[in-house]
Amino acid sequence: MNILFLSQENPYPPDGGHYIRTFNTLKLLARKHKIFFIATADNDWRSRFKHGLESLCETIDIFILPYRTSTFRFLWSLFLNLFSPLPYSVFKNNSKEVSGKIKQVLTEKNIDCVHVDILPLAIYYNEFKHLPKVLVNHNVESLRLYRWMKIEKNIFKKLYLYIQYLKLARFEKTMCPKFDRCVVVSEDDRQVLKKLCAFDNFVLLPNGVDIHYYQAQDAGKMMDQRLIWVGGMRFAYNADAVDYFLEEIFPLIQVRIPEVKVSFIGNFPTPKLLKWARNNKSVIVHGYIDDIRPYMQEATVFIAPIRIGSGTKLKVLNAMAMEKAVITTTVGAEGIKATPGEDLLIADSPLEFAEKIVFLLQHPEIVRKIGKNARKVIEEYYDWEVIGKKMHELYEDVVGGKISASPVKY
Repeated sequence: MNILFLSQENPYPPDGGHYIRTFNTLKLLARKHKIFFIATADNDWRSRFKHGLESLCETIDIFILPYRTSTFRFLWSLFLNLFSPLPYSVFKNNSKEVSGKIKQVLTEKNIDCVHVDILPLAIYYNEFKHLPKVLVNHNVESLRLYRWMKIEKNIFKKLYLYIQYLKLARFEKTMCPKFDRCVVVSEDDRQVLKKLCAFDNFVLLPNGVDIHYYQAQDAGKMMDQRLIWVGGMRFAYNADAVDYFLEEIFPLIQVRIPEVKVSFIGNFPTPKLLKWARNNKSVIVHGYIDDIRPYMQEATVFIAPIRIGSGTKLKVLNAMAMEKAVITTTVGAEGIKATPGEDLLIADSPLEFAEKIVFLLQHPEIVRKIGKNARKVIEEYYDWEVIGKKMHELYEDVVGGKISASPVKY
């Protein structure tokens, strides 16, 4: 079949959670179908790598959004959005150029199904409402904004985030029931959205892992007392996790284990992280790394002190696939079929987080056991090959009209 694939950003290289899922979805769908790819982008940095999609897609069109061309335009667009019923993430993606390209592809390519890869792009629903369509919810967008708002200290940002949360929840509630199927990445997300929308057209297709790429390598390279974080820090969700760890958790660990070191991999390191790295030799900033596996292999413990967001965290799944002992929060472990204390560790307060890290650093045999258990979880539930079979079945059912959805009664 011919699939129109609407995306936010070029997912190649697949170097972050959202990009990893989108790129693997493209790979899986391209095995059996022809893909016509249209994306919006904040800037042209990732557009330079669109050659990475050429073997997967029949056509590739990426449109740069104008709001980021200057700081003034960005701030002005934030202000203007106060007078719009649309949430900002939707408002900024609403483009006449993109709408025109969608109409052109639909006219010329005999499209059988539309894949909308992220909620904000549902703004183009009217262009393809007559076609079979699938919406992917990488997160419950309103929920992760609500969690961000809850911990935000700046009163003006907090108020703005609250307004955005209300708009996003209304947009989710309006748009999700209009699609033949809405994909969610965790059962937790499914329950939240089903309750919000009072409608059940949600299907669970979890985030996955390339289990052949992410696997344990030379165990002899593991370094004692080494922690690692992996994830770009451009957006608040990861930036908050890094700053929270440095401010409230790491000092508690250093008191107990002065020789501990923590490595941070990912672009856009936060100002607080850079300051710590300048003043503390135990904090190491690597920036963006093409292949994170050698660095992961050296680490004893993978940290994911995530307080905001939703969905399942691909960074956690990748670490588990490499047999790392992962310590995260309830939010970081959300939606992952893992048993706390056996497959990973969960801690929601700074003291508990620090104590569990110290415990792991002092008990290497427990580290190895948790890592082995984690790998088994990934092989059983999160192999992309297994998920791919379910994905193909979903699209065949959507196009074949074999599915139905109905309001939920409470």
